[in-house]
Amino acid sequence: MTFDYDLFVIGAGPGGLAAAKKAASYGIRVAITEQEALGGTCVNRGCVPKKLIVYAADFALQNQIAHSYGWSDCQRHFDWAQFIKSVHQHIESIHHSYSEQLQQAGIELIRGQATFVDSHTLQINERKYTADKILIAVGGYPIKPSIPGIDYALTSRQMFDLPYLPQRLAIIGGGYIGVEFSSMMNAFGCNVTMIDRDEMILSGFDDDIRLGVQEGLNKRGIRFIGNSTVKQIKYS
Repeated sequence: MTFDYDLFVIGAGPGGLAAAKKAASYGIRVAITEQEALGGTCVNRGCVPKKLIVYAADFALQNQIAHSYGWSDCQRHFDWAQFIKSVHQHIESIHHSYSEQLQQAGIELIRGQATFVDSHTLQINERKYTADKILIAVGGYPIKPSIPGIDYALTSRQMFDLPYLPQRLAIIGGGYIGVEFSSMMNAFGCNVTMIDRDEMILSGFDDDIRLGVQEGLNKRGIRFIGNSTVKQIKYS
């Protein structure tokens, strides 16, 4: 049987992109499909935008101790909207780079959601594509707890699309993502509260590290509520 492609990759995150480019380097026919932005979570909602927020937050923290090094206090203002605009511009440049890499490698990029017709056939945007091998590299989505008022809550997918910097922020869960956001948003001046089911944050990490990080966050003014499970969210 003759196929349209030797390899068809579903999902253009870091795993899918790496697999597609490596396969194409062997001279086979490769296509990749993506229904969202190229790069997956790391580029669009994780590592890249989060590191830029960390850098911005570091400036705020350094400013707090600047007077100890001889700098006098001065008026300062953080423009969240301008910052997020710059973050999105940087991410767009990465998208463009990925598109060029796929073109140079001879990989066809097909936009849309793929569904299986059979073991060698996919349907995308009313068209069918066949491939000898199909690789699924679609990643995952964050899960919200099923509690009353959960529609008011955000996940890390929406944090980088906030139109303004919130004055107060409650974070459900003391994993590393929650800890990172609590630290960064606190540095920007947000009143942050963390709520976790365990007595200490960062479950699964070394206990001394967990204690040290939690004590450090508390000293910076982040409120921590441990041994607690959120039952309801109310809008006020």
